Amino acid sequence: MDHFFRCLADTPPMKSPLFLFVPAALLLIALPAMAVTVPLGDTLPLSGSAPGADTVYLFLTGPNLPADGVKLDDISVPVVTGDPSTFVQAPVDPDGNWEYTWYTRTAGGLLDVGTYTVYVATKPVGRTDLSRADGYATISVTLTAPTLAIFPGGITISSEPSGAEVWVDGTPAGTTPLELPNVTAGEHTVEVRKTGYEPIRENVTVTEGGNATVETVLVGTTPGMPSGMPTGTPPVTPAPIAFPLAGLLLALAVLMVLIQRDR
Repeated sequence: MDHFFRCLADTPPMKSPLFLFVPAALLLIALPAMAVTVPLGDTLPLSGSAPGADTVYLFLTGPNLPADGVKLDDISVPVVTGDPSTFVQAPVDPDGNWEYTWYTRTAGGLLDVGTYTVYVATKPVGRTDLSRADGYATISVTLTAPTLAIFPGGITISSEPSGAEVWVDGTPAGTTPLELPNVTAGEHTVEVRKTGYEPIRENVTVTEGGNATVETVLVGTTPGMPSGMPTGTPPVTPAPIAFPLAGLLLALAVLMVLIQRDR
């Protein structure tokens, strides 16, 4: 069903019928326009009908923008009535239809979160110069903060010997072997501890949707310790036998006296 557009509630019918269609809504938009909400950085496909026109001209008005409007794909370019290069232009096909996809993260700066008005006109005319003789239509577009989809990663931790305690970012996480799903992306500290062995600490980078692996070989607290010796018991070293010097000299003197008698 076709709808004839008015641009504002107090303006008479347009000279040229101009229809604005938003595929995402699957509705013809009649004024007052249905509001469309789009996360900043997403695209908004626009299409419509402008019988009798060769080209339609699109521009934008809204928060912190010039009253006359700016170029839809470059908000650093103010529209100038009569200068087509300051407008986004979409050709009209022989059947009177046009289409354009607006990338809301435009060139020339970053739009604020807020509500904007997209104008589609049959002439290169800015907002303050539009009159009842100009065919145009509008749609209200609310830009919201970008939506972020967070995909967690994971960490797989093993140790030799197994059964070691695992701490992640200072929090106990279990014992090896261990699978940790749903770990937030970013840098994490993994520590592996087991009684009688030196603790091992590693910094691990987890990527979204990825899985980091930590493989550790634990080293005993006393390297080279014979097997079976209790942890913490040092090896026994035989004590040397001390011989007093004076006693040794006395023994030599007695030996010399005995040798002289035998002669």
